[in-house]
Amino acid sequence: MLEIIKLSKAFGAKKILDETSLTVSDHEIVSVIGMSGTGKSVLLKSIIGLLAPDDGQIILDGQDITDYSEQQYNQHVRPIMSMVFQEGALWDSMTVGQNIDLALKIQKHLSEEERSGRIEQSLEMVGLPPIQDQYPEELSGGMIKRVAIARAIATQPKYLLYDEPTTGLDPVLSNMINDLIVDLNNRLGTTSLIISHDISGVERISDRIGMLYEGKIIHSCSAKELWQQDHEIFNQFIHGKAKIK
Repeated sequence: MLEIIKLSKAFGAKKILDETSLTVSDHEIVSVIGMSGTGKSVLLKSIIGLLAPDDGQIILDGQDITDYSEQQYNQHVRPIMSMVFQEGALWDSMTVGQNIDLALKIQKHLSEEERSGRIEQSLEMVGLPPIQDQYPEELSGGMIKRVAIARAIATQPKYLLYDEPTTGLDPVLSNMINDLIVDLNNRLGTTSLIISHDISGVERISDRIGMLYEGKIIHSCSAKELWQQDHEIFNQFIHGKAKIK
């Protein structure tokens, strides 16, 4: 279980997260929606240890990891938690295989042969052929997204964090990525936290949906009951209204 308890983060005078709280139970797919600039990516980066929160707690499987050092994150968190970045975050100067291997090298116990097997296996799981020797510039947008997911699952994590996984994709590719997220959650038994603007997508794949607004999760509900809510700001957003300031 992942528990976010009153998490706060500011950049200068601008408060991005303001006592944000959220719980993601084992094997759930939870999506966080909200306008651009509301701190959704900051939330994910705080959980994975790329940003240090100013206050609050991050509890992972009962362990408070809020103040973990980079070394502690590498030893205890990143082996069981991976993040799929919005634009893929692949190194253009590296092949697909080398990009995936970057994540695997954190796990010092894996031999080169074992890492090679993990690379091939993860590409197969996201529906890609053995393209280890290709470079990101040779790939389509949808393939880049799938390589980013392959890199994330190569470490065999318990938790997967997705930052806008369908941004920039057409509806067909968006549906493919959303279906892949559900399939991986079921096959690997992972727990997934997604941030997204894709309302129809998150409705389709999520167990629960929460909305981040002015630094807080202001409302959450079952995805099955998305359109039956009586929260004004939440409804304005999911219906694409312009009244939200």
